[in-house]
Amino acid sequence: MATKPKKNARYDLKAADRKRNLLVQIGLTSVVVIFAVALVLYIVMSADDQPTAGETKSIRVASSSVIKKEGTDEPKAVVSMYEDFLCPHCGAFEQQFGPTINKLVDAGVIAADYYMVSILDRPQNQNYSSRAGGAAYCVAEESNDAFRRFHAALYAQQPSETGTSYPDNARLVEVARQAGAAGTVPECINKGRFVDMVKGLAGATGIKATPTIRINGEDYQYSTPDELVAKLRTIVGDVPGLEAAPPAPAPVPAS
Repeated sequence: MATKPKKNARYDLKAADRKRNLLVQIGLTSVVVIFAVALVLYIVMSADDQPTAGETKSIRVASSSVIKKEGTDEPKAVVSMYEDFLCPHCGAFEQQFGPTINKLVDAGVIAADYYMVSILDRPQNQNYSSRAGGAAYCVAEESNDAFRRFHAALYAQQPSETGTSYPDNARLVEVARQAGAAGTVPECINKGRFVDMVKGLAGATGIKATPTIRINGEDYQYSTPDELVAKLRTIVGDVPGLEAAPPAPAPVPAS
C-alpha cells in the first residue's frame, strides 16, 4: 500500500517575526506600565511625606531609661517647649535652662518635646524662623543626638531679631553637618520639606508667644531652673539626677 510522502518541516520566518515583535511590544508596554505605577507611587508618597500647615509634630528627646507612668510606655513627665530660633527670649531660655533640660533628659527624669514655630517670620529676615525650624526637623529625623547639637548651635549663633543678615540654607546645611547630620538632611533643608508645617505650627498648637513651656500639656510659667526642678519633683518624686545645671556660656551673635 502506497503512503503519502511526508512534508518537510518548514520554519515560518514571518510567523517568528510576528511572535518576536509581539513579545517586544508586550515587554515595552510592561516597562511603561511599571514606570508609570512607580511614578504615581513616588508622587503620592512624596506628597504624604511633606507635612503641611495645620499638622503638629514634636521632636521628642528622651532617654531609654525615662521614668514612665505605671503600667504604660508613656513618660511620667513631658516638658514641651515651643520655640522660635529667632526669638531672643528663646535664646535666653536655652542659655539658662538648656543645660538643665539636657541633664534631666539624660538622667531619665523627663522626656523633652520640642516644637519649632515661626512667629517671627518676615520677608526682611528671609523667613529665617521657618527655615531654621524646618531644618531642625530635618536633622531630628536622622538623629536626635545631632538635633540636640544643632539646636544648641543655632542658639549659640543666633542672629539679631532686628539684624540685616541671616543664615541662608547653605549655612543651615553646614551647621547640620557640623552637628553630625548628613544623609538626606541637605536635600530636606534645601527643599524646605518641613517649612509649611513650621509656619502653621503656632496656630495649630495655640501658641501666642515664645518660648511657651508646658509640662504634661499644661502651661508652665518658668522662672529658674531650680523652680523647674521643684515642680518636676512633685510629679516624679525625688529621683536621682533631679537637679539643676549651671547655665550655658553667653551666645555669640552670628556675623
